[in-house]
Amino acid sequence: MITALTVNYNTPDVLDRLLSSFRKYYDIPFLVIDGSDSDNYKKIIRLKRKYEVKIIHFPYNIHHGPGMAFGIKYIQTEKILLLDSDLIVLNGGFVEDLESKLRADAYGIGDIQNVNERGLNVPEGIKYIHPACTLINREIVLKFPLPASHGAPMIYAMRTIHDKELSDDLLIHEPWITNDFRKSRKKFIIHDWKGTVDKTVGYHFDNR
Repeated sequence: MITALTVNYNTPDVLDRLLSSFRKYYDIPFLVIDGSDSDNYKKIIRLKRKYEVKIIHFPYNIHHGPGMAFGIKYIQTEKILLLDSDLIVLNGGFVEDLESKLRADAYGIGDIQNVNERGLNVPEGIKYIHPACTLINREIVLKFPLPASHGAPMIYAMRTIHDKELSDDLLIHEPWITNDFRKSRKKFIIHDWKGTVDKTVGYHFDNR
């Protein structure tokens, strides 16, 4: 079984758009980790019944990485579909496609990028699975560092996997996700890459 997971901060309209597009095709469990202020949360809580989702609210900005980490620990299904809140689903079939390709011994399947130690894109480097649209095996993910408050929230897990020389074994690249992230002709999803970043005033890095 799969549970979908997204993290939201002060963007009820963006979250509404995601849930509306997702529910056109899927009725699977959906968990929203929300760190919005009280005014925005009043709008967000209305989406709970509208789309039959579970919302866990924090009275502060929990940030994307820690929000995902909380959700991964909270959810009990074997697989978790990570989705950015500013994503739009165009067509059904993508969850089934990812599930059919995700091996039981893999960390996850998604868009694999090359990043440096800080999580910045480089031509060659650490293989990084982008959580904007990624299907993960929960038990495997829990064996590695969980997402953190960072511009590249999966970086600590990816660095550990890289150091153990397990990237090719644990990370599965899905070309259609890369296409839909970057090309004009999209198959399943649209991602505008800025919904929550605009609200949080950029990316956050640390020196771990």
